[in-house]
Amino acid sequence: MQRFYIKSFKKEESFILEDKEISHQLKKVLRIKEWEKVIFFDGLENIDFVYEIVQINNKNIILKLDSKIQKDSELNFELNLFQAMPNKLDKIEYILQKWVEIWYKKFVFYRSERSQKLVISEKKEERLKKIIVEAVEQSGRNFVPEFDLTPSPSPLEERGKNVNIFLHTKNNNSQNLSEFIKNKNSLSTEGFSPLKEVRQDLNIFIWPEWGFSDNEVNNCEKNNFSRIHLWNRILRTETAWIVVWFTLWQII
Repeated sequence: MQRFYIKSFKKEESFILEDKEISHQLKKVLRIKEWEKVIFFDGLENIDFVYEIVQINNKNIILKLDSKIQKDSELNFELNLFQAMPNKLDKIEYILQKWVEIWYKKFVFYRSERSQKLVISEKKEERLKKIIVEAVEQSGRNFVPEFDLTPSPSPLEERGKNVNIFLHTKNNNSQNLSEFIKNKNSLSTEGFSPLKEVRQDLNIFIWPEWGFSDNEVNNCEKNNFSRIHLWNRILRTETAWIVVWFTLWQII
């Protein structure tokens, strides 16, 4: 069944669909028929609301509640991505399209010292937010990740209670990601334990195209960030997530 996110969804027993964009997609793109079913969610509860199409006419789509599906679509700790601003808009789009599926609660794109200038208009920012919503709908998640393009002050200089990992392209004085995660004292007093247990929130910092500057590395280390080396090969900033998530997935 097709899933749709409606922020102001009232969860009534029956309702008239007023969202013009969703109505157009149902009628013109999906060509949905009466008595077929669709799913709506509001991003506030981990529940899918299944509705049956009662009537379709030129103006409206009328639906009635069929069932509710309790979901387990989110982690029970925060996993946040702090991505140094890439040099192209399509890289941001790619990162959002793929990383939304991987349980990130927050996406922060910040300007590092080696980030190239990239101007993102309000219109483009709205498109990026729409990409996030579409990825949530497609992947079966129920909560829409937060999105921030202008963090201040620099996240590399902030001290926080979360576990902060900054990925580095050089192996000197760096830990291996898998060894770091397996260390029971690294992420919490309970270790990086099974998914059902509460764990400490985790922030992951990804480098820009030309890597972190020496100054940024020093700031990270000064603020007790953990320097992690992924691989002997230098990965692109938009593909580092493949190694990161594969390693994390083995133990959550």
